[in-house]
Amino acid sequence: MTDIDVLLAVAGLTVTVLVVAGMILITPRGTVDAFDDVTDPQGAELSRADAIDPAHTAARRRRVGPTG
Repeated sequence: MTDIDVLLAVAGLTVTVLVVAGMILITPRGTVDAFDDVTDPQGAELSRADAIDPAHTAARRRRVGPTG
């Protein structure tokens, strides 16, 4: 192995260790309820509007004949 191979291996190992340590440090401690509706107000004030057709009528038309 050349010196550059060893340097890349050490750099890769260092980055891997730092990423794993960061993931461990940002993980919340204790139990977290993932489906707690009481403290999650997201979507509480949404209206009950009807859904619209996402494809416009011009987008559904077919071209007849040669293109260009």
